[in-house]
Amino acid sequence: MEKTWIWTEQQASRYDRWTAQERGLYYARYHDLLDLVVVRCKVRAGDRVLDIGTGTGELALRFARNRGCDVVGLDPSPAMIDEALRKMKHQCSAGVGFQVAEAPFLEIPYPNGAFDAVASTQAFHHVHERHKSAAVREMARVLKEDGRLAIGDPMFRDRAGLEAALARWPDELEEEYFAYLNTLAPMFHDASLTFEAEQLTDINWVVWGEKCQKM
Repeated sequence: MEKTWIWTEQQASRYDRWTAQERGLYYARYHDLLDLVVVRCKVRAGDRVLDIGTGTGELALRFARNRGCDVVGLDPSPAMIDEALRKMKHQCSAGVGFQVAEAPFLEIPYPNGAFDAVASTQAFHHVHERHKSAAVREMARVLKEDGRLAIGDPMFRDRAGLEAALARWPDELEEEYFAYLNTLAPMFHDASLTFEAEQLTDINWVVWGEKCQKM
């Protein structure tokens, strides 16, 4: 996976301020997006959750504070992990750990079936399109049977949807490795996951699925 999303220390220190303002296409209803991902994971107290692309740890801390989960947050950026650790200590949140992982979507450093839920927000569009199927399979690998995967991210129904958005917001939206729902659904099914999707903003969606026996 290309290292296109290593945040600098300066960017990392500003990230929470950007998201708190919820301005622009990417961060519109940012906190609603995180809350919906938590809801779609259907976790209970004591469940073990993996947060991929954890950034400053906002999603991971939600799982711990609001649902009583044990959470591991992975991110390729040491600066982001440092911010997450500082936030964790300030909020005195138990049951949360953070670690740097060079390829957190493709090389998850945990065994099969290690987690009740895997979640990610605002990170999946950094995974190159040729690696997305492998990333979904890797996330499914570490899920327990009946575990849930939920991703909140800028996505589009298909390539035509992205092209229309690029034309509509030429100054706000730049082409990245956005997922398309019409190709993501088969990836979920190939990884033995159900697939559902809900649009939250002009470009942000939450997709989720439950791991089941081979479909």
